[in-house]
Amino acid sequence: MPKVTLRLFGFGDRADRFREETRAITHGATVRSVWEELRTTTGQEELLARIDEGAVLVLINGRPIHQLEDWQTVLDNGDKVTILVKAFGG
Repeated sequence: MPKVTLRLFGFGDRADRFREETRAITHGATVRSVWEELRTTTGQEELLARIDEGAVLVLINGRPIHQLEDWQTVLDNGDKVTILVKAFGG
């Protein structure tokens, strides 16, 4: 079964922290399907379960998904998926 590495920035109790995990995916899984699985397997009190996809930046192996096939980008074994909360202000 293929696996991806997920790097989640800004979803913990402090914005400067990140967590990393390896997750098994099905063959043909897309960025959207992994995003939805993350959101539905996270506790409702956590930001990840409540945040809108427009408020995050997603990178696949360092490339923004809008340069690929956006949320329909198919993931491959060994891909690194980075999800960051967009920061505003100054």
